[in-house]
Amino acid sequence: MSSLPPPASSMAEAEVEARDWAEMPSDALAAVFGKLDVAEILTGAGLVCRAWRRLATTDPTLWRRVDMCHQGDLLETEEAEAMARAAVDRAAGTMEAFWADTFVTDDLLRYISQRAPSLKSLQLSLCHHVSIEGFAEAISSLPQLEELDVTLCSLHDNVCDTIGRACPHLKRFSLNERWSSLQSEFAPNEGMDDDTETLGIASTMPGLQELQLIGNNLTNDGLMAILDRCSHLESLDIRQCYNIQMDDVMKSKCARIRDLKLPHDSISDFKYRAYIVSSIANSGSDFEVDMYDDLLEVVTEDDEADFDDVDDFDDAGSDGGMYDDEFDI
Repeated sequence: MSSLPPPASSMAEAEVEARDWAEMPSDALAAVFGKLDVAEILTGAGLVCRAWRRLATTDPTLWRRVDMCHQGDLLETEEAEAMARAAVDRAAGTMEAFWADTFVTDDLLRYISQRAPSLKSLQLSLCHHVSIEGFAEAISSLPQLEELDVTLCSLHDNVCDTIGRACPHLKRFSLNERWSSLQSEFAPNEGMDDDTETLGIASTMPGLQELQLIGNNLTNDGLMAILDRCSHLESLDIRQCYNIQMDDVMKSKCARIRDLKLPHDSISDFKYRAYIVSSIANSGSDFEVDMYDDLLEVVTEDDEADFDDVDDFDDAGSDGGMYDDEFDI
């Protein structure tokens, strides 16, 4: 009796099982890798096989734009910093954008500035381990920056003057802080106003097109200086800048701004709004604390992916070497 041919479903399953993913075309594989974040490549896809690892370690285009926002909430500080250094190394001097928060330190920022001279976009949020001195040193080595976002990092004094002189091509700048409950107890112009930062912007950043200063202490004088000297400004965000008085003169001066957000406008679309209203959570009201917790969940709602722990932290080899010994390239 002749045997019957295997069912079509069994043949399809056998074909799938026999497929060699290492033979996937490099351009298709690069497109897939481009959808993954740093951690997913370094601890997952980039370790699947030699072919995939070769692409992850030798194709600098995968590392031109590195977004590590909220990785500091998911990973240990040392692990997140090691991943950032590995990304910088693999970019091989071609990195154009680096975005991160919480885990960034003076040493990491110096590492990036020394190895990414073509960086055009830098975003730092909640980076309390970055000092004014460390930031100033790093920013002086990034003259190609066109976009800089410094949010809730407590960098003050003459930092804007330093940035403007170091980055002559800057077009988009954000310096966002928290308007604290202490500040709200003062009436405008009663000791809590400060135009140091805005005067630095006005005198050194004439090419600005977009400016965001949420929670800043600037006054009408500082804002007037910016409007007078930044003639290319098209977008201005001064929400929660409660020293500003929108009188007729100021309204007329701001009329040319295409996208204008005023001090009392809602911050519901601001990514870090939960941290902006954190003083509410400390006021003691159960309702207010619950509202703050709900907002915080919104900020981190996309950060529940599982990542494998990387336990081998040592000083041997390059800073990203902990990810380079799983396979031979």
